[in-house]
Amino acid sequence: AGAVLDLILPMAPSALAFASSVAAVPRSRASRPGRRVARGSLVVRAAARSEFASFFPDEVTALEEPAAVEMARRARQISVDVPGRARPVMTSCVSSAAPEGGEQNAPFVLLHGFDSSCLEYRRLFPLLAERAETHAVDLLGWGFTDAGDSGIGDYSPEAKRAHLYAFWQQEIGRPVTLCGASLGGAAAIDFATAHPECVARLVLVDAQGFIEGLGPMGVFPRPVALAGVNILKTKILRSTANQMAYCDKAKFATTDAMRVGQLHTFQPQWADATLSFMKSDGYKVASRVRKITQKTLILWGREDSILDTKYASRFLEEVPDSELKWVERCGHVAHLEQPSVMRDLLFEFAGVQVGAAAA
Repeated sequence: AGAVLDLILPMAPSALAFASSVAAVPRSRASRPGRRVARGSLVVRAAARSEFASFFPDEVTALEEPAAVEMARRARQISVDVPGRARPVMTSCVSSAAPEGGEQNAPFVLLHGFDSSCLEYRRLFPLLAERAETHAVDLLGWGFTDAGDSGIGDYSPEAKRAHLYAFWQQEIGRPVTLCGASLGGAAAIDFATAHPECVARLVLVDAQGFIEGLGPMGVFPRPVALAGVNILKTKILRSTANQMAYCDKAKFATTDAMRVGQLHTFQPQWADATLSFMKSDGYKVASRVRKITQKTLILWGREDSILDTKYASRFLEEVPDSELKWVERCGHVAHLEQPSVMRDLLFEFAGVQVGAAAA
């Protein structure tokens, strides 16, 4: 047990805590496909397995929040050829073309946090998609993206960057507004500094950028390391992390939130792919923060208890062309706890006119 704890504790605080920081509406009991569940005056019909793509685990039918169910229904896998990989990467994402009148707006690309999925953006995505092309992408090794190697391959930050670049080349092909939350912020910094031609603007949401690496993973025997990784799947850890993520815990830190955050861990490649990433020692981007050339918006929840709010000020100091906006009554996940506020801030920052699509 001590060895397993030693495996988990060196992880960056945001990585550990954000594993299940996706939220849901007030709690109700899990249900079988086709069963109707009463939630006060609201009646929610549990979705049937046939309503979701085959790459989802059967546990998807237990999701109850309408936004989560709809996001999962919209998810698809697309085949992306990534240089250096033997097989195409079946990349899971939710994408929406630009609406009429919004074609001139730069696309939004949304990157989830540590050991999470595109379902994390289920509340913000539809709001952004009303005015601009929008993509929520599962990073290589997480979510429902499948590289076809059973997780026994390269899932390092460099591999994740190569996969994201191949996705950008194939599916987008023009500069984007890149938004990364928590560890997704580190991924966004990594991508924006390596491929500045792809990113017009950068958005960092309670981002990890100054905590280097994940600890000495390479010294652990594989069985011990896998045991440590599998702790990330447990309900007790994810429920604890869920509680840490929000300002309004009673409203958002629910059992259904835990289900959404846990869903991708039922994928057969999840444990080995996560272990591969952790053995790579994770993202180390602190020295690159000052090299960000894009105009950058820093969003930080005023009540974030996962990453110290001092990091918000440090980003503001070190990113050359940046501005900081505090999100009030919000913890670590503004895109879940205050999606309408975040939508308005992103539209203002990216120059998206609210009436563009209707013009």
